[in-house]
Amino acid sequence: MAEAAAGRLRAAGAAVSVLQALRQRRRVLDQAGLPVGRRAANLAGALEVLPSAAVAGRTVVLVDDVITTGATLAEAARALRAADARVAAAATVAATPLRRAGP
Repeated sequence: MAEAAAGRLRAAGAAVSVLQALRQRRRVLDQAGLPVGRRAANLAGALEVLPSAAVAGRTVVLVDDVITTGATLAEAARALRAADARVAAAATVAATPLRRAGP
């Protein structure tokens, strides 16, 4: 998805690149079984920028397939900002409806 978007942007004259910049630094629970409030806590501090990813001072756009609660994108943005990247936006293909417990 990121490669396709970057290709279209390059065709329009933009100087963009795709970089796999993040990795998990610890195991996390499966997000699918967690209530909304636990998803962010589950992911807190779970991602880090790869040492080989030169993101400091760069403007980045996060790309993910689906957004549910935003916890994954928020953790990715946190990790990138900690490495001195500027997170300009996030792009997703789909969003799931947020379900809340109770009446």
